[in-house]
Amino acid sequence: MSKILIVDDAPASREAMAKWLQKEGFETATARNGAEGLARLKDSKPDLILLDHMMPEVDGLTFLAGIRRFPKWKTLPVIMLTGIKDKQHSLKAQTLSVNEYLVKSEFNLPDLLLHIRKHLGNSLEGINEPARLTI
Repeated sequence: MSKILIVDDAPASREAMAKWLQKEGFETATARNGAEGLARLKDSKPDLILLDHMMPEVDGLTFLAGIRRFPKWKTLPVIMLTGIKDKQHSLKAQTLSVNEYLVKSEFNLPDLLLHIRKHLGNSLEGINEPARLTI
């Protein structure tokens, strides 16, 4: 079973996404910001990170820059979920080896599931249409 770390400062979004992913067969761990995310990363050893951009204490790009300095996390898949539709932020995330940069208003959870499975290498055969959930 793949484990996903969700780093997001919005409690409703973070917890709803965790419950939805658990129903889809994933283990989840959550963090309220980048600082907490770093601590959870060491404890939970996730297979993929869903990372919010705008957070207090340590934002998503700072978190991403921090983990990419360590060889063991250089290739860990990270999908950034953001409300910021800005080319500069997207380019900065790309320079930090983000795997996906998704604007929250432009995707739904079934789309997100496809992105997650793509980066985890999981087959989509036999997967039911996931339940719709608004983030």
